[in-house]
Amino acid sequence: MFSVHRTLVAIEAVALSLVSYFPIHGPRKVLLRIAGAQVGKTTVLYHGFQVRAARNLSIGDDSSIGDRAILDGRGGLTIGRSVNLSTGVQIWTAQHDWQSPGFESVSAPVVIGDRVWLGPGVIVLPGTSIGEGAVVGAGAVVTKDLAPYGLYGGVPAKRIGDRPEPMTYTIGGPRRKQWWW
Repeated sequence: MFSVHRTLVAIEAVALSLVSYFPIHGPRKVLLRIAGAQVGKTTVLYHGFQVRAARNLSIGDDSSIGDRAILDGRGGLTIGRSVNLSTGVQIWTAQHDWQSPGFESVSAPVVIGDRVWLGPGVIVLPGTSIGEGAVVGAGAVVTKDLAPYGLYGGVPAKRIGDRPEPMTYTIGGPRRKQWWW
């Protein structure tokens, strides 16, 4: 059966995938905004990222979205200011209910606070929030809320240290990045 909604979702997915390979940051941000995302003026988007449901995505100023990052906005995704998402970070806001006889989809928003750093390959699951200034080490899986200014690692992510507070740095825009793409 033909579904207009499914067709539009597919067209959006293809368009957003193509956007991620534009050779410079500016057009990537413009096209995400056209798709409905709120993207900070000085945010940097590296090549190869994926976005689902851009209309439910908000990224604050001075944030850096690493290459091959997956940003799932289906359940609502808010990323704060001066956030650093490293290569291969996956943030999911929707998944299947493994207990459902019909394998229905469920979603819940994810909120990433200001000055958070997610290391390479971190996975963030639906319904979680990561407090301001937290750092999540490479390969960790975030399954529950993380308090501010903590250092987290493991599967599932657990607090393994503290970060000084308050943090006041900004990551800076594309001019401070060594790679143009």
